[in-house]
Amino acid sequence: MTLPLAVTLSFALSAGLCCAKDPTSVFVAVYADSTVPPILILRTVVERAGDPASRASTQRSSNYAGDAADRPGPFVFPLGLPLTVGEAYAGPVVITIEGVDWDTHAVTARGSATATVVAQQDSEASLTLTAVATGGGQGGDAGVD
Repeated sequence: MTLPLAVTLSFALSAGLCCAKDPTSVFVAVYADSTVPPILILRTVVERAGDPASRASTQRSSNYAGDAADRPGPFVFPLGLPLTVGEAYAGPVVITIEGVDWDTHAVTARGSATATVVAQQDSEASLTLTAVATGGGQGGDAGVD
């Protein structure tokens, strides 16, 4: 049975289906210079420029097929990385992306950029990863979102 358009639209409005907010996001173009080793894990941190304690982070592994059963292939750069952020991050932010070693979890590459997040809109940023000297540390956030 097909409902009349007026009934269908009324149901959609009452269910809130037509009133969803647009997501707040930042599209980051990530480049890597020639010094960067293969990266299997990327850690992304977004922090408010005026309040570095206000930060959100995430970690993701590459979805490229690898030659070992337990690990993926490396990311391929340049890479488009869409990030969804909370509206609370509206305004100037610092975006840091780190390459993380699969086995030791040491940071092997890092890049940062500033961006302006606009609530319920898409923003853009770009950054270039550069290699971090051996022993770059395990820095990061234990509270990965």
